[in-house]
Amino acid sequence: MTISTRRKRFNLLMSRAKGFWGVYKQNRKGLFGIGLILFFVLFAAFGPMLSENHPVDDWDVGGRRVPPAWFKNLPGYQNLVPNLKPVMDVGFEDPEALSEWDIESSSEDSFTVTHSGEGYDRGSGPGSILMSLNRESSSSSTADIKISKTFSWEYSSPPKRFTTVLSYKAEGLEGTRLKLGLVLVDAKGEEYILWQKDIPSDTIWSYPEYKVDSYSIRVKMIFPDGVFADPAQIIFNGAGDYEFYFRASFDDIDTESTVTTRLYVDDLSIELMGTCYGLLGTDQWGRDVYSQLAHGAKTSLFVGMLSAFISVSIGLVVGLFAGFTGGWVDELSMRFADMLLVIPFLPLLLILIAILGQSVFNIILVISLLGWMGFSRTVRSQVLSLKERTFIEAARAAGGSTTHITIRHILPNVMGLVYVSLATSVPGAITAEAALSFLGLGDPSIMSWGQMLHDIVYYAAIKELYWVVPPGLCIALLAVSFVMIGFSLDEILNPRLRRR
Repeated sequence: MTISTRRKRFNLLMSRAKGFWGVYKQNRKGLFGIGLILFFVLFAAFGPMLSENHPVDDWDVGGRRVPPAWFKNLPGYQNLVPNLKPVMDVGFEDPEALSEWDIESSSEDSFTVTHSGEGYDRGSGPGSILMSLNRESSSSSTADIKISKTFSWEYSSPPKRFTTVLSYKAEGLEGTRLKLGLVLVDAKGEEYILWQKDIPSDTIWSYPEYKVDSYSIRVKMIFPDGVFADPAQIIFNGAGDYEFYFRASFDDIDTESTVTTRLYVDDLSIELMGTCYGLLGTDQWGRDVYSQLAHGAKTSLFVGMLSAFISVSIGLVVGLFAGFTGGWVDELSMRFADMLLVIPFLPLLLILIAILGQSVFNIILVISLLGWMGFSRTVRSQVLSLKERTFIEAARAAGGSTTHITIRHILPNVMGLVYVSLATSVPGAITAEAALSFLGLGDPSIMSWGQMLHDIVYYAAIKELYWVVPPGLCIALLAVSFVMIGFSLDEILNPRLRRR
């Protein structure tokens, strides 16, 4: 093929494309469908960038099952409070991080507090506070240290939850007993000991044996109401200055020996989770609903378009060769298609996913393999009509093979059906994936709109409209957009529906 011939073909294709677009843009349904799809494509591509949270792995980014932050502007929600993170450098990566803490010691001569490059490798990484106690024999038998952070809570309403973090490592405790504690002081000056522990010997990097937060049973038990207490509401009982501090007490068992003790403290922080969060609030585990919606758009588009492409491709190949070849090929392929058509779709889908496993690629494979039969019959009927045309007889007389005639003469005449079927097959694939996820058979490692709806029903969150409406509305709008494009293509490409 010469360059001039290729150029002519390219110009012809461009001319046809411009002519098609000139007709298509007059169809309002088609333009609306393209606009919706473009919106969801942009949302899937750039929406996750607006949130730093992972939709599945990042738990407790805010209070659990709290509404969006913009709800504060609605009547009846004026008392909503946001998150607060008083500690800037949680992991002490920078030596300057010590400056944001107030450090008090009862034994200034023998006690030093410095920055260390060693840190808890499973926590925030390198960096920690190093407390070194160097005391000669016959000196003071006790030493206390307090590392505190004072912060302001500006709201009259309490947070939904507070949580604290601590990692520590002790060395050189021979002859010394070490006692650690985490304490929270309210605006009235009352102290609440959230956690304390005696450390009798050297330790590797460790952390409290229970999660030190307002949801912990151990923390609730320090209050009179026991397990029914809400520590966040009791402690944060009004606006004011609050204090969070870590304390360590060193007691000598043997005062006659030289003491050299080192205590490393890392990941020391407190976080207050508010009663509202982000653009769409949080789910039952405190995960960002907006992040789930944005990542779910990618999942739905990926599953829907890839499944539709594969199923339409299979149906096209089967229909082309069954219709043109005829005989036993036609009979065998159509009877197999009929067998799959009479089997209930959803039960078969559930069985195959249960056997193959809950993977997004298995879902795509199963939807594709169960979605080609109807289109193959449509293509076959069109091919049966086309193969009796004069131009096909001429191609046969010229010595064209079955494959050549099918690809060069039959295929271009059925491409209109392909475009329409491709557009109308995507909604079915999207809703099939949503149905599987809704029934608990979706990929648990990937968030989708169907998985969001499953969590809503499973955790009885039907009343949380900020969580319920977005995934259902997105599934409906995305499906409608492809249906509109399919109808528009059918009106343009189908001679019986084409406008004169």
